Amino acid sequence: MNEGATVLSHDTTLEQDTYRVVLVRSGSCMLWTSREKGAFPLPRVAIPRWRRPAEQLQQAIEAGWHLRAIVLDVLSKGSDSTPCAVVEILSPEPQGNLIPVSIDDVLEEEMTSEEREVIKVIISGDVRSRGPFSRLGWVDEALEWMQEVVGRSIRFTGEVRQYNASGSFALARFATQTGPRFWLKATGEPNVHEFSISKMLAQTSPEFLPRRIAERRDWNAWLMEDAGDPLDFWTMPALERAVSSMALLQRGTIGRTSAFLAAGAFDQRVSVLVSHLAELVEYLDEAMAKQVSAKVPRIGKRRLLQIASIVEDACCRMEALDIPDTLVHNDMNLGNVLFRGTSCVFTDWCETGVGNPFLGFERLCLLRLGSGEDCGSQLRESYRQGWLHCLSSTQIEAAFLLAPIVAILAFLYGRGAWLHTPRQNPAYAESYVRALARHLDRAAQDSRLLEVLCH
Repeated sequence: MNEGATVLSHDTTLEQDTYRVVLVRSGSCMLWTSREKGAFPLPRVAIPRWRRPAEQLQQAIEAGWHLRAIVLDVLSKGSDSTPCAVVEILSPEPQGNLIPVSIDDVLEEEMTSEEREVIKVIISGDVRSRGPFSRLGWVDEALEWMQEVVGRSIRFTGEVRQYNASGSFALARFATQTGPRFWLKATGEPNVHEFSISKMLAQTSPEFLPRRIAERRDWNAWLMEDAGDPLDFWTMPALERAVSSMALLQRGTIGRTSAFLAAGAFDQRVSVLVSHLAELVEYLDEAMAKQVSAKVPRIGKRRLLQIASIVEDACCRMEALDIPDTLVHNDMNLGNVLFRGTSCVFTDWCETGVGNPFLGFERLCLLRLGSGEDCGSQLRESYRQGWLHCLSSTQIEAAFLLAPIVAILAFLYGRGAWLHTPRQNPAYAESYVRALARHLDRAAQDSRLLEVLCH
């Protein structure tokens, strides 16, 4: 880090990451920075780690410089350096000690030659290499488009809250003077499929998704009406509502799984999962071999093979129940379940899979851990009621017992992309894989599961 650079710290109580910030304005080729000892370094912003960078950067810039701004893109100078955020100033005029300078006047060591070229491309408005959101003025264009599709009677305030940002991804909330807020979401590779999947879901189960207002195919984006807020913590009534709502949504996708697979949903049907068990065992064995901590024992190859045998039996029993495949959300967290009164909707379908619906129930049940309640039986009853229209009590009860271990297998398999790429996982990812292997081990020792498999 350049020692003369100005650093704004958003929240010093948390572990932080520092970003270099390139501040630019539409219609200008200048960068806004400060003079430090006769030179022009890039300012820095420190934000909390493990939170949405675009959201935190926007808030830090607003708090530190009193600027309304939008993050256009984030560039990286390498794993050993601070990332660089290119930010458009939306305020009329920067205040304080910020002054406009040419990009060529910024200290040479502040940017690599590649970064300078990319920033020049962004400033010029060329989107061919970076995507539609990595350019000045896209927010103004989005506001004009939204005004056309929602009607001139709704007036936007100009307040934009940003949650995700890159050249081809966007998630932002736009405030209005009266009435609901609106959300713009866009996805690029590898999540372009979310556009089509969320559109299909909005057609089959509109009551369980935010209302879709309009689309922009050239951005792979869609506009949604605000559907409520996530809960700060889960209550029992909210969990029951979420579980029963998910059951009804899943039932609405029965018979349409082929269409969802064609739209880009990941194939996590039990038959697919069990067909890759041998590869998963090799994967887990590789991760276990790299364990350096002595706090917990490694799971050896012999035990992994025993676990795989139990998992295979559980998968075969699950398939024999003849439960129809449905859509499975696969990314349940507090932010993806929204409530307004007693209504409940689900967002963020980029990790959508097709598989046994009870695996989705297991994902949703994990959220109860923050509630401090042992509420498994109540949630199972809510989910059971949602499926009694289609399944027998015998099918449902057996699925509840088999789902935990099969759900861990589905989580390990994920999108299945790791099967086709060289395994160069960072240490933290391999540590997580080892933790999942231990979850599998515990699930394989569950007496209730073993009793079902023995009959």
